[in-house]
Amino acid sequence: MSLPVFQHTVSKFRELLVGNSDKISVFIKYDPMIAYLIFNEVNKPCGKTQITNFSQMVNYIGTKKIEQIIIERDFFLEVEDLYIWAYGVLSAEISSLMAEKFFYIQKDEAFFAGLLPCLGLLFMINDFPKYKKLIHFLIKLPIEDRVFLEQSVFGTNHIDTLRRNIMCPPFREVVNILNKIFPQNGLKDIKTSAPQKGSALKSYYDMALLSDLSSYGAQALLFPSVVDNRELFLELAKRYFRIKEYDSMEILQNAMDRFISISKEFNILEEIQLSTERFYELRKFRFETKNPVFANMLKNLFEENAKDRNIFIYGERAVGKRLLAAALYYAENNPRRGKPLVMIFCDMEEEILEEEFFGIKEGYLGKEGKRGVLRHAEGGTLVIKEFDSMPESFQKKFQKAIQNGKFYRVGDITPIDFPDIKFILIGKEDIRIKVAKGEFSGSLLKLLNPIFFRIPPLRERREDIFYIAEEIVRKYNLDIIKEKLKEPEVVNKLKTAPFPNNLRDLKIFLFLLYIQKILNS
Repeated sequence: MSLPVFQHTVSKFRELLVGNSDKISVFIKYDPMIAYLIFNEVNKPCGKTQITNFSQMVNYIGTKKIEQIIIERDFFLEVEDLYIWAYGVLSAEISSLMAEKFFYIQKDEAFFAGLLPCLGLLFMINDFPKYKKLIHFLIKLPIEDRVFLEQSVFGTNHIDTLRRNIMCPPFREVVNILNKIFPQNGLKDIKTSAPQKGSALKSYYDMALLSDLSSYGAQALLFPSVVDNRELFLELAKRYFRIKEYDSMEILQNAMDRFISISKEFNILEEIQLSTERFYELRKFRFETKNPVFANMLKNLFEENAKDRNIFIYGERAVGKRLLAAALYYAENNPRRGKPLVMIFCDMEEEILEEEFFGIKEGYLGKEGKRGVLRHAEGGTLVIKEFDSMPESFQKKFQKAIQNGKFYRVGDITPIDFPDIKFILIGKEDIRIKVAKGEFSGSLLKLLNPIFFRIPPLRERREDIFYIAEEIVRKYNLDIIKEKLKEPEVVNKLKTAPFPNNLRDLKIFLFLLYIQKILNS
């Protein structure tokens, strides 16, 4: 089987094998396919004892075998494909840096986990020559969108190719989890595959999350105009591993430093263009509509926002709840604009949620001290996502803290004054219905006293679909002429399709139009 490798990495490996074979163990992991082939060679018996450290793998099979693996390559990716290599290496470095915060994941295991999405792309190139025409676009997208589009066009996807090619633990288990997280419908599901507390699968699950997270980080560095990638990287780093925003930014910076250093070692830094795309001028965090009724509702909401009212935003999946929360914060008449904006998710265990909200006393049960989001958001805005999923027991603690005007850090006996905070609460459904059913605390909701605002799904505001479609075309630089959006078949789809997943379904439809255009060109 002829698997794709990068010309510049193989040239470097050949040079090292001749002149400085001791350094080969340092660099061998920087070609995703060579790293895979060596791992496969070392672990092909799939026995109980597995080697995942690259230095140990090199020592185990020896430089002669490595030389043979390299000599057998005849499918080379050239300079125009360097962005694929950059994506893989940046993902791997980010994953490796993230893993420094976990004692149970080895550095090289995390590095290889970060390579997995790129490795999947290379398997797709090998299986489907036409895939190479699409990769410049697909590589910018979140894994879940990429999986759905690949499945629609090729009948398989890059995660599934990993399942077919990676047979040995621990990465077999990691890939199996990735397949559950990213099913063929492309709707990411991190809960179903989550192991029970204390499970031996915990490290595999976290490596799968590292693969996803590091992919966003690499995209944020490579394609800065697709700003969603950076925001989602910071957001998911908090959600997956509770990593603070400034720590995540430092990880991105360190990963870029490492990438530049390794690019110099391979003598290709000058050939790499980190961002060649046309920059998309965002209408920064504006939430607009062409529907006159909805426009009037938005006008009233922004007026209430200017009065510093708490707000509860609800609506179906992917209708723009997060965007509206950001637009409210950045509104010119928001009295708290420029003050802290902090975001937290509520679908966590009560113990973790309490630490995240209230903070932890330094040294309590050996834990690192933490201020908590309430203090981080002091004077500003706290966005609570999935507010309607807040555990019932924590609702009572949160209510008590607001009522008393004081709260305690976990493990502390000294109270802290409840800070001045504006709350923007986000949920999937009208929380007043849950209160009526006895499924949520009416006392807490009454205490917060928010303005309630429902974002209608796209099928209820058809006027917006054409406008949003044009924005998506601009944002992702889709080479679809405006006339394409006026074709009868496309117009009918935009007018009648139910778009059950709202903005995501609209994006996927436009992405497929673009992909079909490329494949037919």
